[in-house]
Amino acid sequence: MAVARVMVGAAENAPDMARLAVLISDYEMARDDDRSFIATMAAMIGVAVALATAVVAVVSQTCQFAQTDDCVTAHDALLAATPLPTLAALAYMQMLGVVATMRSYYIRAVETELQTYAVDQLVAVPELRPASLVGVMTEIVSLRRGRLGYRLLYLLIYFCVVVVFGGLALYVALRLGQPWQLIMFIVYGLFALLFTVEVMATAVGGNSLFFKHAARYAARTLDLSRPEPPHDEERKLWSYLLVPRTADWIKWIIVPAVGGLLLWAGSIRLDRDELATAAVVWLMLEGLIYTARYQWNDIIGLADDVAHPARSARKRLPVGNSNPTMRRNVRRSAVTALARVALAIGVGVYFDLAWVMACLICSVFGVAVLYEALRRRPASDRPERTTPVTVAIWLAVGLGYVLRAAVACWLIGLGPHDARTWLVAGAFGAFGVMFVTLTWALEASSYCREVDGEIRYAPELRAKPQIAALLPYTGKPVAPGSHSKDDADCGDETMLEKRGLLISPWNSAALIALLLSAPLGVLMADGLDMPAADTRLGWVALVTAVAAVAMLASANTRVRTLVLLAGTVGLAATQYSLGLQPGFGVAPWLVFAGCYVAFRSQSYTSLTEGLEILAKVLLYRIDVLWRKTRSVLVSKRTEALVWEDRPGGSP
Repeated sequence: MAVARVMVGAAENAPDMARLAVLISDYEMARDDDRSFIATMAAMIGVAVALATAVVAVVSQTCQFAQTDDCVTAHDALLAATPLPTLAALAYMQMLGVVATMRSYYIRAVETELQTYAVDQLVAVPELRPASLVGVMTEIVSLRRGRLGYRLLYLLIYFCVVVVFGGLALYVALRLGQPWQLIMFIVYGLFALLFTVEVMATAVGGNSLFFKHAARYAARTLDLSRPEPPHDEERKLWSYLLVPRTADWIKWIIVPAVGGLLLWAGSIRLDRDELATAAVVWLMLEGLIYTARYQWNDIIGLADDVAHPARSARKRLPVGNSNPTMRRNVRRSAVTALARVALAIGVGVYFDLAWVMACLICSVFGVAVLYEALRRRPASDRPERTTPVTVAIWLAVGLGYVLRAAVACWLIGLGPHDARTWLVAGAFGAFGVMFVTLTWALEASSYCREVDGEIRYAPELRAKPQIAALLPYTGKPVAPGSHSKDDADCGDETMLEKRGLLISPWNSAALIALLLSAPLGVLMADGLDMPAADTRLGWVALVTAVAAVAMLASANTRVRTLVLLAGTVGLAATQYSLGLQPGFGVAPWLVFAGCYVAFRSQSYTSLTEGLEILAKVLLYRIDVLWRKTRSVLVSKRTEALVWEDRPGGSP
């Protein structure tokens, strides 16, 4: 049937007719798949709603929810798993959405090819040529440039999905014991994060998604490559002024995570007004005060940022291509930073929190002044040497984490005279020093080249001795180099993968943080009662110390991961045997040690790419696990026969 329709076209020779036949057939099949997708999604929406309704109906009959004589007794584990069917339905819908996104871009490519065979416009719509349906529809349904009303409706649907699923999981979790609440928070929180990342990757980043995987397919099958769409080297100014440091969004979770876990673990409860106050203080601290501080830091370090080899990936203050543009951007950033501080003060006055905002502003900018004063010194000829000033800078960067942890404690009612506040703040201060020094060591590697086993850094690194001084602790000899920063290639290497020097800034900070995780874990596992120097704390501290030393002495990521798992199991068993709640008791160890393991396995390039790399690694591990499982289930011979690619597709 396709050939009969091709004869009507204006193909001049057999190859053109064959190509046109393939295009029409391809287009028809893609459009059929598109129609099937719409029907399937409609059915899946009904399934998801029905599952959510069924879950509510079922759990409402259990004794955890209905205190009646005929209630059904159910284990907490069973109730914790009830949102899983709805989760599976949402995951399947998102998988269909990824396929639909890829199909949409492919159909438009086929339409473009078909239009070369039908050059005349449509009679009824002179502005269009045949085979333009999907392209026209995209002008409405695209979430990047489509109709505003359609995009708002899409966001409304996504919001409803989040509210329904999140509300369902929360509805169940609030009636369970604390260990199962923590498990649900971790499992369903990770799903929500993965779901959001995938939705954004397909809905907003569909263009890059399609071309990247099309290029991978072409390179693997045809030994060809298609360039990805060009990306601007600098951010738009409005984007920077709105969110100056996209990479620092991870710090937003410190205050609610610390405060939430402490509330969860203890008997402290906040009423509605106290929760509202905590939310306002948190948003003002992170969204206005710290953001203004970052803008000031970017203005001060503008010359260093312009000369940075990973300038585009860092996404700092854009400078444009002329001095007038640079001056305009600096002025606008400074005005925006001052406006943020003024707004924080105004909000504080309105909510009767003026003194709180004043203390936060003075604390944040006081630490910033100390840091900038230490950092402002002439460039050194040998910046890789550790000096008292560089050590002071490394310690100063941990004060921001101390401040965030202290604010979290204050918001839940633990004052500055409470020993528990100092314990939490001290642990997170050491964690902050570890976090920043590991990040800076990777950043320093982006200036370096390795020649004959020796690390040689570009001259531009002399202006940053606080990060250059971290290079010798990698365990390799360091010397000045004469190469340009653009010729550096160590940024793609996992410079911290090997053990390096055992006594290093990040290891010292990690040791303190991990040791403090012992009393902090006992504090959380014992209902926020300050741990006494008794046998329980002694055993937990002993297991933690052994695991911490083993972690720091590990030679590579695989060994560190094994130590992380063994330490977690050992701590959980120890705390359980001592009558503590291991779910909360191992949380500090997991956070501190997990971040240490993750950063030691990164390169600076992978670190700056963030969640995209994390998602790729996760999907790769799942794929490897599935392949191994499949080979066990169907036998290796069937696996090789059915799923192994062969030239020409022959069995």
